[in-house]
Amino acid sequence: MVSIKEIAFLCHLSLSYFVRAFSNTTGLTPYAWFMRQRIDHAEELLESSDLSLAQVALECGFSDQAHFTKAFARATGMTPARRRREVVRLSEHERTI
Repeated sequence: MVSIKEIAFLCHLSLSYFVRAFSNTTGLTPYAWFMRQRIDHAEELLESSDLSLAQVALECGFSDQAHFTKAFARATGMTPARRRREVVRLSEHERTI
């Protein structure tokens, strides 16, 4: 994995200037942006695959299912299991309409 310090170096910027410019541009710190990407990918996998929650966690770069569940709940307000149940419930509802 490439560090933020390495990215700043490749952009010929100091670390502090890169983080400030990135934050001003995206509205998120580099770490928050990266976590958002991981959570977005996890949501896609929860909605479109039959992978277990542990497999989704590993696929999205989390160390284990517990870490994934905590980060996902913090970012979305619900656990990954609840998100998957809601997706299933919504798809079943759409099929009955």
